[in-house]
Amino acid sequence: MFICVYLFTLLLTPTEILHNSWAEPNETIRVGVLAGELKSEQDTLLLSAYEQILKEEGFPCQVVKPGDLVNSAGEIQINYDALIVPEVINATMPEDLSQAISSYVRSYGHDVLLVLDPATRTAGGELRQAGLLSELAGVKYYQQAPEDQQTTYSGFWYFSSAGKGREWGITPGKLDGDNAVNSYSYGKLKYEHARAVNQDADIVAFDRVDGSEVPVITEKQYGGGGTVVYANLPLAKYKLRSDDLAIRSVLRSFLIKKARLPRLVNSPGGAGGLVFNLHVCSGAYFKALTVMMTQGIFQKELPFSIHITAGPDTYKLGDHMGFSAEDKLKGRPLLEMLQDYGEIGSHGGWAHNFFAYNMQYLPQDQVVELIRWNSEALEAVTGKKVVEYSAPGGNHPYWVNQALEEMGVKAYYFAGDTGSSPTQPLLDDKPTDGTTWAFPITPYRQFASLEEMERGHVSPGEVKQWLEDLVEFSAQERSIRMVYTHPSYVPFELDAMRALEDKALAEQEKGRLRVEPMSRFADFLNRHAATKWQIEKLEGNGFAVHLENPDGLKDMTVAVYVGADSNHVVIGENITAVQEDDGWLYLTVNSNEVEKHLEVYQD
Repeated sequence: MFICVYLFTLLLTPTEILHNSWAEPNETIRVGVLAGELKSEQDTLLLSAYEQILKEEGFPCQVVKPGDLVNSAGEIQINYDALIVPEVINATMPEDLSQAISSYVRSYGHDVLLVLDPATRTAGGELRQAGLLSELAGVKYYQQAPEDQQTTYSGFWYFSSAGKGREWGITPGKLDGDNAVNSYSYGKLKYEHARAVNQDADIVAFDRVDGSEVPVITEKQYGGGGTVVYANLPLAKYKLRSDDLAIRSVLRSFLIKKARLPRLVNSPGGAGGLVFNLHVCSGAYFKALTVMMTQGIFQKELPFSIHITAGPDTYKLGDHMGFSAEDKLKGRPLLEMLQDYGEIGSHGGWAHNFFAYNMQYLPQDQVVELIRWNSEALEAVTGKKVVEYSAPGGNHPYWVNQALEEMGVKAYYFAGDTGSSPTQPLLDDKPTDGTTWAFPITPYRQFASLEEMERGHVSPGEVKQWLEDLVEFSAQERSIRMVYTHPSYVPFELDAMRALEDKALAEQEKGRLRVEPMSRFADFLNRHAATKWQIEKLEGNGFAVHLENPDGLKDMTVAVYVGADSNHVVIGENITAVQEDDGWLYLTVNSNEVEKHLEVYQD
């Protein structure tokens, strides 16, 4: 393979660059999200879940109404390089629209994601005998059960192997021993599925019912190059119920691996990201922290997010069992050393267990005051603003977020959306606004911290393999994940931490991974969210990319698919170009310019 990066300024004026970069819609690469009927606030919220994930993941997208997709003659208008058909809001669909979508795949070779129940109802709301897009998907979906007339049921989500799950964006540890999707503390999770029978699609994921397989994810490829993916679960519903990975994994896998849609990669430098979040809940961890320091667990090359409950008490006020961050004879000496190994964050409100178990009974202003005390005590020792937070016991009601943002918190540990990327959760059916990011914990099956895994009799070898798989997954997927635990001097946990650090350091030295505190990733994610960008097709199988951000573009990475073993020329200044064996070209801005135009040509 061959890549040439020309380090010169294009011979165009700024006006010409801007004019050339923002072309007419039919030249612009993007995915369309079909919004058939928005009858309620819940429908609008469902659509917003798709929009949020696509924006967070950096995919160029646009909401499409049926009239924008089909012209007056009933013909498809090819203004989109892929099409997503969300659940519920597309259940009612006219025949001409379903025929146009079929033509979009069969005749034009484009890719479609169908979710749960598209085109299953008539304009009058009656259930059709078969979904109008069932043949296109290769799956007879939304079938009524003769005995109870129900079209959906509650079941599980299996993959044939852990490897197949990872191919579809399922984070290592999120599958149990049967390769079913599971979660921290709950074990195997149940999902809503339509009653469906596979016809001629390839089954990627499935449920087992009465000795047969119900398709959960399928793909059907067409000779003209188009692919139809059918997802048999209401993806947005689970995003709204604190299960972000379901929708994110399906959208990413469809758009990256099937539709090969360009994206603005949501990790610094386009590398994978890893956060190691250490919770110091009380004075019970003094010995463990000392042992970890003497054994070299803390390394400046691998900065942690170190969150501390700072007060003098733990279980009840006045028990003197806390970390006592300001006390020169207790926590202060350790805190002064720990601040050299990462970002010091606030672990809740002053007294760990008291706060975790009583905050719902306290007035909100008192809860906020306890959180403020905690942060101020840490700041008094470190001299640095606290910008990270984790909730003791995972007790994190929605209203706390506004208080955290007002305090300047940029990122927080989150016990929901487990195994997924940093996100802004849709809690209590309300979008989280602002610039504060949740970092979900990554569990290993029903366990999250290393001591839970030890108590659960998970073998040391199994834990080490999971951690190594997680690092490799983050690097390969170019996505950010967070693991958490508590300080320990137990060999089981120390050995696991070393295994994680050894693998992470090796991948970081190769440039495939960055280990950072969560607040540093949050700073990048806010710049990513504020970056305007557009990508267009050029004649001769090329691309033109334009990016703008008043806060700078350093470390912003655009991924474009150019094909394996192809030769390309990249024109633009201060760009690092890396072409991978799988055909993706990653273009990273390595200066902090506020505007960038670059072009990719086939050589």
